Amino acid sequence: MGRAIFRSILTNLVDTHYTFDYKGKGCVVYKLISLTIDNYRSFCDPQTLYLDGREGHSVTAVFGPNAGGKSNIVKALVALANSIRRSSSPNFHLPYEPFLLRAGKDQEPTSLGITFALDDRRYEYSVSFTAERVTHESLHEQSPKTGRMNKVFERTPEGLNPYAKQYGFGKRLLDKTRPDTLIITKGREDNNDYSNIVFGLLDHITIVSPSPDAPTPLFVEMLKSDAGLRTKTLELLKRCDFSIRDIKFTDVALPDDFFDQLPVQLPAEVKRAMAEKGSTTFTTVHAVRDEEQTIVGSRDLDFWSQESMGTQKFFEVAVPIIDALENDKTIFIDEFGTYIHPTLVHAIISLFGESSSKSAYMILTTHGTNMLRELSRDEIVLVEKNYAEESLITPLRDLGVRDGEAFEKRYLAGLYGGIPIVED
Repeated sequence: MGRAIFRSILTNLVDTHYTFDYKGKGCVVYKLISLTIDNYRSFCDPQTLYLDGREGHSVTAVFGPNAGGKSNIVKALVALANSIRRSSSPNFHLPYEPFLLRAGKDQEPTSLGITFALDDRRYEYSVSFTAERVTHESLHEQSPKTGRMNKVFERTPEGLNPYAKQYGFGKRLLDKTRPDTLIITKGREDNNDYSNIVFGLLDHITIVSPSPDAPTPLFVEMLKSDAGLRTKTLELLKRCDFSIRDIKFTDVALPDDFFDQLPVQLPAEVKRAMAEKGSTTFTTVHAVRDEEQTIVGSRDLDFWSQESMGTQKFFEVAVPIIDALENDKTIFIDEFGTYIHPTLVHAIISLFGESSSKSAYMILTTHGTNMLRELSRDEIVLVEKNYAEESLITPLRDLGVRDGEAFEKRYLAGLYGGIPIVED
């Protein structure tokens, strides 16, 4: 199937758009602008990933060698999102993983921050923390009159800034906030307008990456909960020659001896929650044919044991991509292109430039250098480690690269960096 045909199929599927309606203001649009990482895993000093691809494909593609730090960008965003959502939970622990290869960094806070826009007004949120406590937290909002970034609140060990109270972040809220809890999270419990804005952003970000906290893949939960998405996914599968005629989900109880077979002992409350939720079987339906190739019935195949890795990976990215394009979301995919045919990879990238969606955006980490043939300079970012094993983020445009260069050829030749050095 050619790229143009596949692109047309997906474009036709994505024909219904909606955006988040915040407190009666009408349709609004979220845009993630940048992510800043400081003293986290392989990132020693502050590094910022800017999402500058909106003039072209609405794509930022991150390239780099194995162990260069690409996946740690994804982990940083996951850590920040989980902290915002869950920091007030009793069993929450701050995701403190400092850079360990420079003396003293394991005594300094980790800092994570995002810049985003809501209805073209910019916001900046950042948090710094150790393993035990939040050391700094702040939110800034762009003034509609002057364009300057005004402080909504700033939290330090000494307390909150004097004017935070007028935005709902006063002493009463701070007193309810544990040292290891984000005040933006506690504000959500009080239905604080600014906390709701930040949480609204998180609802518009989808991260596709293996996670030990999510044993059920994201796309399975999405398909189970959204009948419309299932219909569009089935249509896409049929048109892309996957021979899958239907998909089925069945909720089943866990076997009686399930917990006895686990290598670790789980707390009673965890066992109870898992037992109540049970398990889900996921099957695909294929046609059964006779010797004349006439369909005489159907057969259910277990998705995980009987479908190919390529089919599983296609589901993994295609389902959240359809959702992102329909709902104007930002989707972050780690190791994009693995096990997927290059024709489909290129068609998906093109869709983020040609879709009628105004705000859907894709960030991907990848080794698929053939993508470089159709990306512009501003859509390409390199991540690699220096001699001190510190990950550095470098937009291709900062290297003086001009649009129109043979990016793939020059990248593989080592002219931009960001490739493994293999000694003869």
